[in-house]
Amino acid sequence: MPHVIRIHNIQLLLGLGMTAHAKLGASKAHRWITCPGSIAAEATLPDTSSAAAEEGTAAHALAELCLRNGWAPEKFLGKDVEGTVVDEEMAGAIAVYVDYVNSLRGDKLIEERVSFSAYAPGGFGTADALVFHEGMLEVVDLKYGKGVRVDADQNAQLMLYAVGAFTEHGFDFQVDTVRMTIVQPRLDHIDSFEMRVKDLLFWADKVVRPAAKLALSDNAPFKPSEDACRFCKAKAQCKALAEHNLSVAQLSFDDLGPEPLELPEPHLLNAAQVSDLLPHLDGLVNWASAVKEHAMSVLSAGGIVPGFKLVPGRALRRWGDEQEAEERLGDLLGDEAFVTKLVSPSQAEKLLGRKRAGEISDLITKPQGKPQLAPEADPRPAIGASAFDDLNED
Repeated sequence: MPHVIRIHNIQLLLGLGMTAHAKLGASKAHRWITCPGSIAAEATLPDTSSAAAEEGTAAHALAELCLRNGWAPEKFLGKDVEGTVVDEEMAGAIAVYVDYVNSLRGDKLIEERVSFSAYAPGGFGTADALVFHEGMLEVVDLKYGKGVRVDADQNAQLMLYAVGAFTEHGFDFQVDTVRMTIVQPRLDHIDSFEMRVKDLLFWADKVVRPAAKLALSDNAPFKPSEDACRFCKAKAQCKALAEHNLSVAQLSFDDLGPEPLELPEPHLLNAAQVSDLLPHLDGLVNWASAVKEHAMSVLSAGGIVPGFKLVPGRALRRWGDEQEAEERLGDLLGDEAFVTKLVSPSQAEKLLGRKRAGEISDLITKPQGKPQLAPEADPRPAIGASAFDDLNED
């Protein structure tokens, strides 16, 4: 049985608990600033958790333990931290974050609760790390997830942490500039963004304050967008999002573009039309998936969705008793009953542990990843034609 570790930090001492959330919280700022109506819509729905969310909670707890006590994440291998057993992957990822924070000079506050209620009534959040040094405040945020890359540029969550931290501590440290840094170790991603304090406070006054007022009003407007709706609890039932996506799906090409587009063939899209469509597709697909998941949850709970039912999906055959199958197939087929395969680099590193992983680094290569579509503003370099040739050869 792994040793169970629980974090009891200042939030618990204040009676807030680890799950306390402000209605206008920093972590959802990108949502309620863009779509003020999302606050009321989500308030009607229960909080849900997931394996990824629980893993993220454990990762943050491990990071806090290590930073507060000067411990290495490897110290907790095999131990249960906030309901998750720490493995090599988590220890290695948190080591990247801990090393980054430890590399910074200055006065540090770890898991610090900050309030920005002067701009958003009742608004507060918990900053993973705040570092004050020579007129600079650095807000460091750990992102343990690897599904969506998070960038620091104009990141509303980190900007609100910075607003709260400056309001409470900035004058003591004569802060003039704020740097906001995202550390997302499982995507090998560390990204920073800087701005002057005067510009940060201008944003808080001119953007956050009116958005917060709207979000708390009786008839807060809905303004669907891909970013705001991606993780919204209400997206599967949101009428505004449904109307938005259905209107996008029904747009003519005259609506999409500034000028009518001539098709070279009646059944083919030209490059300009494809370009017009691409920005809308991810939002449509994500929304459609959420609607299907909601319908399945209603039916699974015994509810009714007129015209639909749950049926068994496709299933793969498997051995009823694997040990019995192994013995009989061994007699029938001999060595042909078994397949062996070399472990992957990630599996090998996990087996060796961080201290010995370097012994195989010269054996590992990282080929070009599968091409992905991205807008021109994406900071990653474009793939040239020669790279596609290499991928085709592989």
